[in-house]
Amino acid sequence: MDELIEAILEMTKEMKYCLEEEMFAEFEQLLNDRHVLMNRVNVLKNEEVNFEYSQTSRQRLEEIQVIDRQLAPLLEKNIMETKALIGQMKRQKQVSKQYNPYIKQTNGVFLDSKR
Repeated sequence: MDELIEAILEMTKEMKYCLEEEMFAEFEQLLNDRHVLMNRVNVLKNEEVNFEYSQTSRQRLEEIQVIDRQLAPLLEKNIMETKALIGQMKRQKQVSKQYNPYIKQTNGVFLDSKR
């Protein structure tokens, strides 16, 4: 159990580094891996009756919570920036459609069907 919690702590530290360095793909992978480890901890915890964390595990879990609290504002900031960029791209697309609604055909043949 202590090894799993230690691994979760290390992944959380790596997640913070990836988020600060804007390595979002790696951040997402670490988040998924950490979720798997957390599920394993929950399964082990539920298997034992009257389970209690050891003192070192409690300290590690507190460290994880502190880092997670630091990650929340960073993640929120990145989400807001991404939403702003998506909105800007949508506006640019609408503007370009208004100024260039169709493409003029420069080559080809026009056939008059009345003659």
